[in-house]
Amino acid sequence: MEFNFNSNYPILEGERLILKRITKEHVDSLFIIRSDPKSMNYVPRPLAKTKEDVIEWIEQSDKLTESNDLVNFGVFLKESPNVAIGIMGFVRMNKSNYRGEIGYVAHSIHHRKGYTFESLKLLIDFGFNVMNFHTIEACIEPSNEPSINLVEKAGFNLEAQFKENFFNPILKEFKDTNVYCKINPNHIKKE
Repeated sequence: MEFNFNSNYPILEGERLILKRITKEHVDSLFIIRSDPKSMNYVPRPLAKTKEDVIEWIEQSDKLTESNDLVNFGVFLKESPNVAIGIMGFVRMNKSNYRGEIGYVAHSIHHRKGYTFESLKLLIDFGFNVMNFHTIEACIEPSNEPSINLVEKAGFNLEAQFKENFFNPILKEFKDTNVYCKINPNHIKKE
């Protein structure tokens, strides 16, 4: 499984949303998301303290994309195509096993509007039909009921539970993880 999204980054389009490459021109809206404790509560990354933190994160994401280890999208409303309301992508990829781990965050003012579900459906379709994943997984803290409900609504099933397996730098404590998976019913192994 090799991809080259550097020259032709995909754009995913839904009814209300566009998922596209994150660039430095989006730093202002990304800073609002990445610096908001409520939005980042379940994301195991430090809060952005400055816009420079966001620029460094974009640059690191670009490097991981170049090495085929990450595919991140900004989530944008069609009516505001340069203001990110969220971030969604495959944050880890196990290419030899055709697996991708999905990660997402939406600014808290956009919670409970169906945007994350719409973008999740787009990313699942992309993961199964373009990236040819056999399995997509989501690692979710057990207390994050909205996220659990989201992935279950999208057809994911609980497959594993890990105790205190990651350190949350915002809360400064170890947290448990539930692993939810969705299997591609039409997967074709390609050499």
